[in-house]
Amino acid sequence: VSFKSIITFLFFTLLSVYFSFLNPHEVDIHFAQGWSLQLPMIVLFLGSVLLGVLIAGFLHGTLSLKKFFINLKKAGRVKRQNKNNHRSERLLEEAENFLACGYVSKAVAAYEKILKMSPSHVHVLVQLGNIAREEGNVERALKLHLRAVEIAPENLNVLYGLADDYCAKAIPKKEMEVLKKILEFDRRSPRVLCRMREVYLKSEDWVSAVEVQRKLVVRIEGREKKEKEKRMLGQYIYKSGARYFNNDNFELAITEFKRALRENAQCLSAHILLGDAYLKTGDRKGALKSWKKGYANTKSMACMMRMEEVYRDLGQVGEMIKEYKEAIRNSKNGPSEILIMLLGVLCLEEKTPQETIRVIEENTDSEKAIIP
Repeated sequence: VSFKSIITFLFFTLLSVYFSFLNPHEVDIHFAQGWSLQLPMIVLFLGSVLLGVLIAGFLHGTLSLKKFFINLKKAGRVKRQNKNNHRSERLLEEAENFLACGYVSKAVAAYEKILKMSPSHVHVLVQLGNIAREEGNVERALKLHLRAVEIAPENLNVLYGLADDYCAKAIPKKEMEVLKKILEFDRRSPRVLCRMREVYLKSEDWVSAVEVQRKLVVRIEGREKKEKEKRMLGQYIYKSGARYFNNDNFELAITEFKRALRENAQCLSAHILLGDAYLKTGDRKGALKSWKKGYANTKSMACMMRMEEVYRDLGQVGEMIKEYKEAIRNSKNGPSEILIMLLGVLCLEEKTPQETIRVIEENTDSEKAIIP
């Protein structure tokens, strides 16, 4: 018996003696009109206490017994669950090993066993869905991944699998909905933006592709990778401008080409079509300026040849000869043989053979000179 119990017993004993000393008389308890019982006050008091203790003990025992059976049931359920978990883990390891070795059918069989034991196993649902899609059964893959999404709506692996299913079914609208949902949970990773970009590129939605690419440039890490993405951004803006150009909307095309060149000054296509767009609007000066800048940035002969065509139309071949000579002088690694050839051909066409010979001699090593 604990010390606390002894103290409690002594307290109630002293209280009973004290109470009986103060209340020595008896109490009549009537059970019916003709049936009553006389009890000393101390007996009534102690009887009430004892009855209360018995009732409390009975209720406590009942609750304890109920709790015991609940715990017993819970323990059995936990034991069975642990047993299933151990078996599932063993089967999952086998399935992953089978899949790694290329035994897909055996892996599927193991995954199916796990699914029977644990119908809400998200990883198994994802894996079975991916295998089904790779085998061409996109409908089953979609069904499995949708089931997994219901269980784990914020699981990125599940959502990417679902996006792949919609991609395989060629439903870009649904695929984009899933990718936007992924973006809500994963705003920093460039992976989802790359996937969104692919969808927009397939549909040739250049405006949306540019918007996504801008976000991607911000998120990408590493100087070289960032520069590569910036060049791609310029290319997508150029594509948007090319669409305006093909629809004869030359003013908007010029705006887009300029934006493309701000992102990537090396974009030759943007330089060429920017000049063409100026030419379409009748601004030959703007066209020549664009192509000259294009040659300065890209060293492409296409820009020089475009300029030559315009100067020929204007009857200002002499100006083009000056442009060729300036380009030859500014060549850092020595004059380009193509530039010399183009200038020589132009001089011959203008019936100035002596000028042609002089240009060749000035810009050719004496050992390689074609004129003795």
